[in-house]
Amino acid sequence: MKKIISSILLLAILSPVVSAQDVGVPDWEIGWDSDKEPMIMELDSNYNFELVIKFWVDNSRPVPADLDFEIETNDLFIVDDPGKVSVSANSNETFELMISGSGLNSNGELIDARQSHYDIVTLKATLLFGDQSIGEKEIEKQVQFSSVFGFEIEFEPVVNGKGPEIKSGTHEEVTIRVLNIGNVDDALTKIGLSFKGCPQMNFEQITALNTGEAISVSKAGTVKLLAPSSHPDKTCKFIVTITSEGNGISYEGELEFNVDAPDVLVKEEDEGNDSTDSSDFEVKENSLPAISAFICILTVMFAATIRR
Repeated sequence: MKKIISSILLLAILSPVVSAQDVGVPDWEIGWDSDKEPMIMELDSNYNFELVIKFWVDNSRPVPADLDFEIETNDLFIVDDPGKVSVSANSNETFELMISGSGLNSNGELIDARQSHYDIVTLKATLLFGDQSIGEKEIEKQVQFSSVFGFEIEFEPVVNGKGPEIKSGTHEEVTIRVLNIGNVDDALTKIGLSFKGCPQMNFEQITALNTGEAISVSKAGTVKLLAPSSHPDKTCKFIVTITSEGNGISYEGELEFNVDAPDVLVKEEDEGNDSTDSSDFEVKENSLPAISAFICILTVMFAATIRR
């Protein structure tokens, strides 16, 4: 009976120790200061960026934690990390790493920043004892470029910087191509077509560009440029103005072309023929007095002969 009582007392004394061990052994942890996914790399006017990401180290051990940090991410990024640090016992400390670089690729084009395109930053922490690794932990963070919006307008066909020549009373078809030069999808909120310097010109849309339609790379529309038969020889400009849904900025494209009026040339030739005919007619009129003078001389001579 005494042995049983002694065993029960011993178990009662040891149970708190066992329970304390079950609660958890002192350890160390790392984590990001922000839960935002992805974090945005804000591009400046030159398409460069600097992103600071904060993280923490929680050391619940009774001794300091000597840690060595390494960062794995896109090879084009420049990374500045804390390197080797020592975190005091039973403390929580915050650190920063900075990522910088360019939002342009090797061809000078903006790198895609759509939702499905992002880079991963992996933070790897190694616990050191002397120079030996006695534990590792790592965390990941998604990063993405900020959105850049922009459009360019191109025309086809273009030869030597000008559109097709249009004869008065005829028309020519022109393709308008809208290029997305940003790094995300965009759409148009406004589309304006007009002429400059040639109010008689008109147009007819064959394949129209549409507002509110997502443009990933480019969209095209076709218009028919109409020159009335009364249109004179002139250099005209066709103006296309579009507005981006993403940034609200308007972009303008300009196509210069010539209108040729062949009817005007025909009239000038007719006027030239009329002047030639009138000149011939004047020569005939001038010859009449010469004939009359000759007849007068013959009459006088004939009269003189008869008189004798």
